[in-house]
Amino acid sequence: MVAAAVEPAAVALLGLNVAIMPALFGVSGVVLGRCIAQSVRREGEERVTSRTSIALTALFGMAMVAISAYMQLTPFHALGVGAAAGFIGLGPLEFIAEQFSERLRGAIDGFFNPRK
Repeated sequence: MVAAAVEPAAVALLGLNVAIMPALFGVSGVVLGRCIAQSVRREGEERVTSRTSIALTALFGMAMVAISAYMQLTPFHALGVGAAAGFIGLGPLEFIAEQFSERLRGAIDGFFNPRK
């Protein structure tokens, strides 16, 4: 008797072979991490609007699907990586956006108000 090899259920999505369970666990980790991050914000910090929060969660979710497919994560590894991305991911994004906007303002000011 020969045992048949059983592989996890997968879907081809945009050229990636995405395993369903790790992708679902990863996306749920992102959603849970984002919910926790919203509830743990410090006093005086701006709250992210609901529209922005939904867009950011969707962006992290899509990234998590790609990461779980590319790295071939197990479901619980994907859950951990997704929760970390959802919880910690907003800080670096805010920092990058702030730096970009400061540089852009400086470039615009330099162009329209040149020093003599």
